[in-house]
Amino acid sequence: MAGDGKPELLVLKRTQFGYHLHTYYYCKFAASHFRITHVSFDLGEPKFCLKGGETKYVAYRGRRFLRYLRLLAVCARETRKCRGAVFINYFPGCSLLRCLGLRRPMVMDIRSSWIHKSPRVRRWASRLMRWESRLFRYVSVISLGLAERLRLPSAKVHILPLGAEQITVAAKKFDRVDLLYVGTLDGRRIEDTLVGFERFLRDHGAGTAFTYTIIGGSNNGQLERLRQVVHLKGMDDIVRLLGYVHKTHLRDVFDRCNVGVSYVPISDIYDCQPVTKTFEYLYAGMPVIATATTENRKVVNRLNGVLIQDTPEDFARGLKEVYDRRDEFDSDRIRHCCPEASWDHIVNQNFVPYIQNICRSQLR
Repeated sequence: MAGDGKPELLVLKRTQFGYHLHTYYYCKFAASHFRITHVSFDLGEPKFCLKGGETKYVAYRGRRFLRYLRLLAVCARETRKCRGAVFINYFPGCSLLRCLGLRRPMVMDIRSSWIHKSPRVRRWASRLMRWESRLFRYVSVISLGLAERLRLPSAKVHILPLGAEQITVAAKKFDRVDLLYVGTLDGRRIEDTLVGFERFLRDHGAGTAFTYTIIGGSNNGQLERLRQVVHLKGMDDIVRLLGYVHKTHLRDVFDRCNVGVSYVPISDIYDCQPVTKTFEYLYAGMPVIATATTENRKVVNRLNGVLIQDTPEDFARGLKEVYDRRDEFDSDRIRHCCPEASWDHIVNQNFVPYIQNICRSQLR
């Protein structure tokens, strides 16, 4: 217990603070309940302040193995100092903090299954994640579907779902269509949406105002490949590829656009992963064109969008359906279709009580 009466909460994450939305919002909305310390690599990005808490950074230099040891050493040091709970956003080998004899109450948090194009790598990574989870008394998971896929022991699993924050409150008009995709470009096949968009414009878009804004970074040259597709299809004037934009600078584009694109391949890699931007589009009052993954099917319906298959042809069909039904959509009704998914609600009604109960259990 800290001197101000708040329990201590140590958050461990590889990604620099502010660039992993889940832990960023846990810290942001839970700071009034806990004395929070966040430990992560310093990846050289602009730094964000943790109001009411402290951020500590680990130098990201040297070979991968040495970087990992450096991170683990700092995490172990901060864990020894912590007098409350430790919340670990999963990284391979995090269970070593248990093996080092550190007996603080620890939560291993799983936000995603391992994303890799090789099924063999994914299988081995899932086995490692499952094995490491056995060493923790507390395990939180983003969805029940992911917990079942990883075959995690149900007795210790706590579902800590995905949330979203309202980026804009501007009421949407649907006299034109301004599409928006926000998210990573790697592994998402966003080129499918460009092909489908061009097909829709060719068949149905004559004389109608359309734009498509794509925001997201890439580690493998995907952004440049998308620019080539846009140029070859003659859509330079209506498709904007903005690259990576941090969440804190997205309001203008959310104000301007009125239809969200939640396009992820329908595969076992993504099927159990709730899509952050689906909720953020809905909270902005936008109807959503969403691929019919298990998690998207739980929230997208006729009131707030259309579900599609992961093909260019079906993207064109979904876009036509949204356009044909544009007068049916009500921005305010869409915005209020899933109030329980706000980050404020999830942190205060789920995350905070969960961590508080863990802290209390150590005092008994």
